[in-house]
Amino acid sequence: MFPVTTHESTPPQKLEVIQTEIGAARADFIASLTQLREQTTPAALAQRGLRAAGGWFTDEFGGVRPERVAIAGAIVLGVVAIKILRRRGR
Repeated sequence: MFPVTTHESTPPQKLEVIQTEIGAARADFIASLTQLREQTTPAALAQRGLRAAGGWFTDEFGGVRPERVAIAGAIVLGVVAIKILRRRGR
């Protein structure tokens, strides 16, 4: 069924290779954690959000999309109008 394994000691060369691989994996893991920590700082998240919002208003060549600017302007104007009308109704 299963191969029989003996519990002989690992040759020193194999042990050094394994230790080197573990050290490299640990260094990669620490680098990944450091990069993740840098990407999730509040400043980095805010910058990413600003880029995403700016990307919504621009095309792939960096030009402004007037229809999307008009949509955003209409929404802002609508919210302001509703607030003004509510204050007048009091």
